[in-house]
Amino acid sequence: MAPPAQITRVTSPKELGAIVRAVRREAGIDQARAAGLAGVGTRFLGDVERGKPTLRLGLVLQVLERLGLELTVARRAGRQRP
Repeated sequence: MAPPAQITRVTSPKELGAIVRAVRREAGIDQARAAGLAGVGTRFLGDVERGKPTLRLGLVLQVLERLGLELTVARRAGRQRP
């Protein structure tokens, strides 16, 4: 049985990039291999890991999925609808 998923609150592109880098390193794969598995270039993956704020969301989601991560969106506690 797989361990329960850990949920981490992310508030910036840099934080997301640090998580992506940590997961990639935990998996023991270099950027080139991870980029190939995710179907992106090494420059793009490096930009993700450095937290570049202007990346294409669809490709970022693709990287997350290939590394076994997912993005979850939730309303902030106590916030009203806009």
